[in-house]
Amino acid sequence: FVRSAIVTQTEEFPITHSFADFNLPQQLLKNLIQIGFGTPTPIQDRSLEFMLAGRDLIGLADTGTGKTAAFVLPVLTKLMANPDQTALIVAPTRELAVQIRDDIRTLSEGLAMHSALLIGGSNLFRQIQDLKRNPHIFIGTPGRLKDLHERRALRLSNTHTVVLDEMDRMLDM
Repeated sequence: FVRSAIVTQTEEFPITHSFADFNLPQQLLKNLIQIGFGTPTPIQDRSLEFMLAGRDLIGLADTGTGKTAAFVLPVLTKLMANPDQTALIVAPTRELAVQIRDDIRTLSEGLAMHSALLIGGSNLFRQIQDLKRNPHIFIGTPGRLKDLHERRALRLSNTHTVVLDEMDRMLDM
């Protein structure tokens, strides 16, 4: 029983699905249309089925190919079905964490989903206050996440989904 897969984007890979084929919640489909995402990109087309089924996945694709939406859509879908759970998204840089947060805000428009951006170089007190609002998604950099966890401000007991974005870069660091 294989629970994980490795998906890479190749130029030759034809897109075989529409977003509707993945049985995404209606509000997510509406949001995709509003932001101009008519059809999945190759990385989304190949990865959404695995992640929506709860399988682990390693995805490799160039910048600007839709990797963020490829993992955000399954995260939002899972949290809509299980609102008591949380998700953790770890990014190597503040800039990437902010971009992920912004993409989540766009894709989750009209949903009762809240996120907390937990990055160094930003006001720690404000981030602790954000955590007290019980966000569904924690987005942060390793150092700040560790700091907040050690302060017992970040509780991950209900976290059932973890995304490591640009893990290769974090290992290089």
